[in-house]
Amino acid sequence: MTITTAAIPAQPAPTDREHGSRTIAALEAAWAAIQANHPDVPNVVMITGMGRSGKGITWGHFGADFWTVQQGERNKYTPELFAGGELLSLGGERTVQTLLHEAAHGVAYTRRIKDTSSSGRYHNRRFAALAAELGLIPPVTPCTIRGLSECTITPAAVERYADVIKALDEARLPYIYDPQVIALAGVGRPAPTTGTEGKGGEPTSTPGTGGEGDDEGSEGGDYIPTRPKKRAPTRFLVICGCTKPGKGGSEAARRIQISQAVWEFGGEDGGLNCGRCGQPFRKADED
Repeated sequence: MTITTAAIPAQPAPTDREHGSRTIAALEAAWAAIQANHPDVPNVVMITGMGRSGKGITWGHFGADFWTVQQGERNKYTPELFAGGELLSLGGERTVQTLLHEAAHGVAYTRRIKDTSSSGRYHNRRFAALAAELGLIPPVTPCTIRGLSECTITPAAVERYADVIKALDEARLPYIYDPQVIALAGVGRPAPTTGTEGKGGEPTSTPGTGGEGDDEGSEGGDYIPTRPKKRAPTRFLVICGCTKPGKGGSEAARRIQISQAVWEFGGEDGGLNCGRCGQPFRKADED
């Protein structure tokens, strides 16, 4: 590796307020270390921010030709590399793992390899091969939605980037604390203990849901879905006394889906009678 860790800013003094530029400088230095080992990893516009959205948590994503760079009379497009603030709470090794994941997308961009589908969500076997080339272990079995996305860093890559990982840890970069992220990853830095904490050092507010995880147009990303809240059912099945032959004898011949509001309009028992059998309709789950 020809890149030294001197470019990763050390832990700041208590009065140092240049947190944003220090964070970007550290991520750019780590990216440069990856480029030193893999020349096909392109230059990027490095950004960071909240990775959580309503869809899940984005650790990082590589966006092809997101930015316009003016060069004299002509414009040039360049990719974007996003690293989530929640990712930075997980330490140097996990951060380098995500940067290697995004660098694999970067190599695919340089070599014009189609490594994803479904708007960048499904990671195919071409991506897996590039991930392995950069020092990641792809999963054996693809996930239905995200394919071979869930890659982990190899012991050899941990050793190769040991100085970078150590420098990132010692830099103590600002991060977004999210209890769910810490629980999902099994590692992480602590919650804040001053300023915005509630009882027991927990933040008094919960993270918002701005932005999207792996937007359409993104060339893949390192991402985990969070389980959405289950919506309460608003419709249910009602049946009457009409029957027809079935596999186990007789079964309901008339089955109607009805909303709770319509059912309650007729009273507690629904107030609906069948014009054929003359019996009232009742909720199917009562049987």
